[in-house]
Formats: sequence, structure tokens, C-alpha cells
Amino acid sequence: MIFANPKKLVLCATANQLLVGVWHAGKLQGNQAFENNEAGHQAFAAFLQQYPSSPVYLIADAVEEDFRLESLPHTTGSAKHELITRKLNQHYRGLDYRTAHFIDRDKDKRKDDNFLFVAISKDDFLQAWVAIIKAQEAQLVGIYLLPMLSQVLMRQLKLTVPHLLLCEKLSSGLRQTYFHHGCLRMSRLVPNVPDGSGQLGYFYLVEIEKTRLYLMSQRYISRDTPLNLALVSANGSTQQISQGISQEQGLNCSDVNLSSLAKTLGLPVALLQEKPELMHMQLLANGHFVDNLAPDWLTKYFQFNKLKQGLAIGTALVGFFGMVAAAWMFKEGWDYKSAFEQAQQDTQIQQHRYDEAAKDFPVTQISANDLKVAVELDKAIAAFPKSPRLMMQVVSAALAPTPQGALDEVQIDRLHWVLTNDSNVNDQDKFTPLPAAAGGVQTPANAVPPADPTKLIEVGFLTAQISGFTGDYRRALNSLNQFVANIKADARVAEVVVLQEPVNVSSFVSLQGSTTDEQSTQKQPAFFKLKIVLKPASDVTNASGVQPL
Repeated sequence: MIFANPKKLVLCATANQLLVGVWHAGKLQGNQAFENNEAGHQAFAAFLQQYPSSPVYLIADAVEEDFRLESLPHTTGSAKHELITRKLNQHYRGLDYRTAHFIDRDKDKRKDDNFLFVAISKDDFLQAWVAIIKAQEAQLVGIYLLPMLSQVLMRQLKLTVPHLLLCEKLSSGLRQTYFHHGCLRMSRLVPNVPDGSGQLGYFYLVEIEKTRLYLMSQRYISRDTPLNLALVSANGSTQQISQGISQEQGLNCSDVNLSSLAKTLGLPVALLQEKPELMHMQLLANGHFVDNLAPDWLTKYFQFNKLKQGLAIGTALVGFFGMVAAAWMFKEGWDYKSAFEQAQQDTQIQQHRYDEAAKDFPVTQISANDLKVAVELDKAIAAFPKSPRLMMQVVSAALAPTPQGALDEVQIDRLHWVLTNDSNVNDQDKFTPLPAAAGGVQTPANAVPPADPTKLIEVGFLTAQISGFTGDYRRALNSLNQFVANIKADARVAEVVVLQEPVNVSSFVSLQGSTTDEQSTQKQPAFFKLKIVLKPASDVTNASGVQPL
């Protein structure tokens, strides 16, 4: 029930009766009138019990009303509330139903606020109905003056003349409401309207003249002010009266037919002819609220119910957003779980592929451990500011296949690299000494004079052997000579010195047998050693114009 669209109860209280209408979704569902007596009060109390949670809107069609137009200094906030309250107490002390209706601000330098202070000066006809509403703890939203709803009706009819006197024939009598540029100034209710059509025209004429004189006395208008009259009826029944007033008084009088507006609002025209107050009640039910005259102690049940509804809505919203957040977190967790499981599956697939590839790795004859050592060696060499990369490139280029053939039988065992300014430096490294059977180290006949001490050169001591040696020393010497020639042909090489040839000079080797016999006892390792001197980097650059790596 809190979040449903409840039915609205709109009441219109007059001196003799209370008209009650039930609205749902802006449509009139039914209406009932209660007489202002003991039986009517009991019937209304029983009727009100059927709608304990429905909001109640009470319209007062009072005979004794008071309207006061005043200007107040422009203020805001609590100062404005205090000033208005003081003015209300000054004019209407002791009255329960009162309010201050803001009209506009002056356009002069002070820009004062113009207010219309309104009150019901005699509320005896309301006391019984209000007591029942209070006793039933009904959700009273507010108490509204019918002339203020007439201002809404005037705007719905688009009557925009500067001085307008709106005349409405209601169940309570003839109500005349004066509007200045569309703003309410005063209203006057005349009860006991005659029934005869002949007397009705004269009655309108007399009462309109009284109201005109009152407006002149209050200086709302002057004698020369063009006052426009609008006679409102549900079916155009006041057309003859308006014509007669125009002829007799010379006033601009027109008849306003409410039938088209009633159809637009979904209000039966026949019902409107019988109970004209339903038009004002329909406007209020549609949300056209005006200033509320009810004190706070009368609307406390509605305000408390509003607070409960707000708390219920807030709780529902918090619960809804909590459920949405929980669903979102559940979805995120489910997605993370699915992604984790997918990642596990992908990892297993990749691991399986890696294992399958590792079975056939490496594709070369070199073992995996040797490849690992080579990679780590390359990383260690790259960490130095000057590396033996150039020397290794020279040796690698000499081992590459040439038109004369490939040197597949040359196997590098050791490379000692030195960065120095002395080209006559000797190999002091004792990492891999040559075997005794390989013969002594040869020293070059003519030593190269010391290089320029300001230039650094790269010197490499290469120890190698002929792999798969079968004792054919001639072939081994040819391989050595071809290898040395390949190194000397490199433009980056300054000198190549053969420090040890692959010739076995040991006296313990037997001279019997063939040198090509695979089973010969003379088959010894064929080691040799070279000294390689590279040109300085500046000389290589000047000669070729290319900076070496």
C-alpha cells in the first residue's frame, strides 16, 4: 500500500453540506454529499473509515473571508518566515486558518515583496468536519480556499484581461472573484441565489454593481477602469444574463462555457451542472495545489505518513542497490573464477605444447647444456663495455664455408682475448696448456715493434685441434694453412702468428703403419695455436669508413 497509487479524497465544505469526491489516477470514481448535521457527521465518519490511508484535501467555500494586500521588505530564509508570521499574527490573531500568498515583487529600487494575506474569519462550518478528520487520524494534506482554485480555473480558461471579475454560480451561492493581471485580489460569496430566470438576471446585475462599488472603495479600480465580467456556467446558461448586463451597464461581459474543459478533464458535464464545485475539486485532484491554510497540528498525520513513506522508499532503494551490488559482485566473482579456470586450462595447454617441443629440442647436434652455456656467456660478454665480439666474429668468419671448401674439422678449444696497447704481448693464461705431444711453441722470427701506446688493440690467442684426426699431418697442415689464410684475408686483422702447428715431433711415436689407417697407433691429437692481432678501431674506420661492431 505504501508504493501503490492510493485514492484521493477531495472535500468541499460549505455552510450547509460537505461534498466528497473520490479520485483515482486523476479520474473521478464517485461523489457523495453529507449534510451539516448530526446524521451527516456520523455518515461522514463511517465513510472516512473506508479510506484510512488515502490523502484528504479539504476545500473551504466560506462566506466570511478576509483578503489584505500588503508590501513587505524583501527577505529570505528565517527572516522572511518570521516577518510573515508576525504580520499574520497582527491581522489574524486567534484564527486557525490563514496564509500569506506571494504575488510578485515591485520593480522600483526597493523591490518589495507583495503578499495577499488570506484568512477564514469565521470557521464554524468547518469545525465539525475537521474534528471528524482529526478523530479518524486521516491523512489531511491541507485546507484550501475555493477562490484560490478559481485563480487556477481562470488560467485554465486563458482569461488574461487586466481587470477581471469572475462570476461562478455554485451550490453555496454566487461567488465573484476579482483578478488584477491574473492575480487574486479579493472574492465575495453571496448565498441564497434566486431560482427564477427573470429574477436571476436582476440578481446578477445588483450583486455585480455592489462588488464594483466595493472595488472602487478599496481603490482596486477607478470609475473609469474597464472592468471585464466572465459569467461561468457548465452549459452556457448565463449567455442571456451576460448580454443583458452588457446592454444595461455598458460593461464587457462574456459567457464562459465549461463543457469543453470538463470533457478534457474527464468530468461529466451533467454532473458538473448539478455540482459546480466538482470543477475546482478536479483541478485540485489533478495536482494544481494552492496555498494551504491548515495549521501544522492538523496535517501532522500526513507529514508523519510522508516520513514513513520516505523511510520505506529509502529502505527499498538501499535494499535494491544492495541487491544490485551483490549481483554485480557475484557476477565479477563468477567472471574471475571463469577467467582463472580458463587461464589454468591455457597454462596446461601451453605446458603440454612446451613439453612436446622440448622433446625434440635442440634441433642441432649441440646439447642443451652447451646452448645454455653459450647464451649465458653471450650475456656475460655483453655486460662488459668492450667485448671480444669482434674477435669472435673474425674467427667465425674464417670458419665459414668458402669456395675452397669448409673447415669443419677445425675445433676451437680455447680463445684468450686481450685488450692492450702492446702487440707483442704473450699468452700468460694457463687455462689450457698444450699437450706435451704437440711440440713446443714457436716464436716469430721478427717481432712486431710496439704499437702506438695511445691506441688499444685486440689480441687473441686461439687454441684449437683437428677433430677426427687420423694421423694425416699433411691434411692437418693444409687445414691450418687454409684457416690462417682465411683469417689474414679479413680486413680487420693486422697480423696472424702460428705459435704451434699440428705436427707430432715425439721420438716415442712408431714409424710403422699407414698415416691414413683408422686403427693406426700413431693417431694423436693434432693441436695448434694461433696469435691473432686486430687492427685498431680507428684504422678500420679510416680504411673502410665503417665503424666495427
